[in-house]
Amino acid sequence: MARGKSLKIFMMDGDAAGRWVCTLAGRTTKAYRIPRALYKKCCDIDELKRPAVYLLFGDEDDTGRPVVYIGETEDAYTRLKDHEDKKDYWSEAVVFVSQDDHFNKAHVKYLEGRLYEIANQVDRYTVMNTQKPTSASIAIDEQAEMEDFIDNVSVLTYGMGHKVFEPLIKKEGTSEDLSDKQVFAIKTKNNSVDAKMVRTIEGYVVLKGSKIRESDTKSTPSWAKKKRAQLISEGTIKDGIFTRDELFHSPSGASDLVTGNSTSGNKMWKTEAGITLGEILEKEK
Repeated sequence: MARGKSLKIFMMDGDAAGRWVCTLAGRTTKAYRIPRALYKKCCDIDELKRPAVYLLFGDEDDTGRPVVYIGETEDAYTRLKDHEDKKDYWSEAVVFVSQDDHFNKAHVKYLEGRLYEIANQVDRYTVMNTQKPTSASIAIDEQAEMEDFIDNVSVLTYGMGHKVFEPLIKKEGTSEDLSDKQVFAIKTKNNSVDAKMVRTIEGYVVLKGSKIRESDTKSTPSWAKKKRAQLISEGTIKDGIFTRDELFHSPSGASDLVTGNSTSGNKMWKTEAGITLGEILEKEK
């Protein structure tokens, strides 16, 4: 049985749009959420002048796809000042420190490498690091401690509205290994469409490898044309094939995009046995 967690948020400036300090009850992990415009107000925070791992968040100008930069430092405040001068894409930083002042350089290098690896595997955000971080060698007991810290980082990051470490589909293995999930499909006789979709707690995920109709039809919704162009621009769709899993908030939105028509997702998406999504939803009421 899953255990509950208690997340505490302190708004340092008394404003939800300002700086936050976030902690998990019973854990030493602490996160500072710092809007770019307010980082100078953190000059007197001693914890931000210790070894830390940090994230810079923003959005791509042309596609709107979220981006993240993952770094480590021995002085977060000074590093943010440097990034203010040299990186123009970020609007918010999140800095993670250990409340017991336990971290050293090797610890934060290990964390940087692992968080970089996880963010790329999840593939929700474009990772802006130009080079793969150099891994650090630490003792096996320290690795276990850092992995526990990473679990806390994932929870805190999600709690602050960033799903950079949260898989679209919680599973073992790859998108092709979904035996314990309900997989729905749309496949046309001429194979112009061959797509698969899975329901998740967030919505409806069209799976990597799904093939879509590339050309418009008379009934292609305008939003679907715009969305398809965006996904092509950011590389999520290439040559009519999804290169990564993609979340949709409705089954009809997913079926509209893959078929190029105005559709009813509840009728279009079917299991291998031919049962429609709508029939399954009706039984679940």
